[in-house]
Amino acid sequence: MNEQEVIPNYKSLKIAIWLYFFLWIFEGALRKWILPSLATPLLVVRDPIAIYILVRAIYLNVKFMTPYIVFSFIFTLLSLAITLTFGHGNLFVGIYGARIMLLHFPLIFIIGKVFTKEDILKLGRVLLVLNIFMTIIVYFQFSSPQSAFINVGIGGEGSAGFSGAMGFSRPPGTFSFTSGLSIFYTAVSVFVYYFWLSKDSCSKILLYASTIAIVIALPLTISRGAVVAVLIVGLFAVMASVTSAKMLGKLVFTVVVVVILFLVLQNYVTVFSLGTEVFMDRVDSANRSTGAGGGLKESILLRIVADFLGPFIDFFGHPIFEGNLGMGTNAGAQMLTGKAVFLVSETEFGRLVGEQGIIFGGGVILIRLILALRIAVKSWKLPKEDRLLPFTLCGAACPALFQGQWAQPSVLGFAIIMAGLVMAALNKVDTPLENSTL
Repeated sequence: MNEQEVIPNYKSLKIAIWLYFFLWIFEGALRKWILPSLATPLLVVRDPIAIYILVRAIYLNVKFMTPYIVFSFIFTLLSLAITLTFGHGNLFVGIYGARIMLLHFPLIFIIGKVFTKEDILKLGRVLLVLNIFMTIIVYFQFSSPQSAFINVGIGGEGSAGFSGAMGFSRPPGTFSFTSGLSIFYTAVSVFVYYFWLSKDSCSKILLYASTIAIVIALPLTISRGAVVAVLIVGLFAVMASVTSAKMLGKLVFTVVVVVILFLVLQNYVTVFSLGTEVFMDRVDSANRSTGAGGGLKESILLRIVADFLGPFIDFFGHPIFEGNLGMGTNAGAQMLTGKAVFLVSETEFGRLVGEQGIIFGGGVILIRLILALRIAVKSWKLPKEDRLLPFTLCGAACPALFQGQWAQPSVLGFAIIMAGLVMAALNKVDTPLENSTL
């Protein structure tokens, strides 16, 4: 069956994937502003879409099954059986934990099979547009009191802002928590970098406006993680783009434009200079504090190392098997204790090992680690002219695969979408992945 015959059959799948994408961004808005009385059920609003995508992909004979999916299913189902038999025994909590690998994880490979490069770029252009509106929302959240409607919390109660600096709180944008906004700007940065450095078409007005928007937004987020994540994506983009003297010149020009833009905004846009001051105050406060996680280096780099080594250092402190599936999520804790607390671990590796034990939890960690490494290596080995898109996407996808806190729905959605786009970018270059060693 040739490509012209196959692509129309994927229309329903693509619509569902787009719906999954939009719900990732606006799930928090539904739970805070539009349907606050349904905040709890809307926590899993993307799950029915994931189920539809899986069923539809099977019906259309999309060949998305891989050893990654097979082993993740085995580890998860066995963990669920142990949880219901010897563990906490709560069926709903166990299913809530199992759905991460059973429903959402396979979508990475389905997106990779049905999306074309044009689909990826179309999604990127949509992100550039949404970025402008998101930054407007962030501006009002940053400059408004926490009692204002735009800062209302989940269920229409309290505030969605989080501790920041100088009396300002970290804004969440349309998301339910600040981490969602940080990863949104990480996703946006992929396509800001890409359209600046590639030959693919994008409205110059849109690109300039979205670039200005993300530069303004980053200090307003008061998030060191967001800034570091955007810089990591930039590093991947630079590594992929410096393939000739011409590309090096284009890269230097882009850097000069961003520096000039920063200086202009710093001197002539009050909210930007205030945001920068607040952001730097938070960094300085963290550097002076021994209990706040440290500065950029301490809070990001050392935390990554600690999160990765923690389960291995504490190997003998965990049983080989655990029956706590779902208990490490806030929703699972809420169902078990009535409070959204960390019953297992605040780190992702700690959660996986604490929920499923060394064997199955460690197995899931290895699946995610190997997949992240494989797509990064595969992207880097592409011909120079094909490398930029998938490798820049890896700057966002690989950290999310490797250590993203998938217990949080917004982080999970980000990881699935970004990794799926990498797979799609790789599949559309020469040899499809099912015929490769990935």
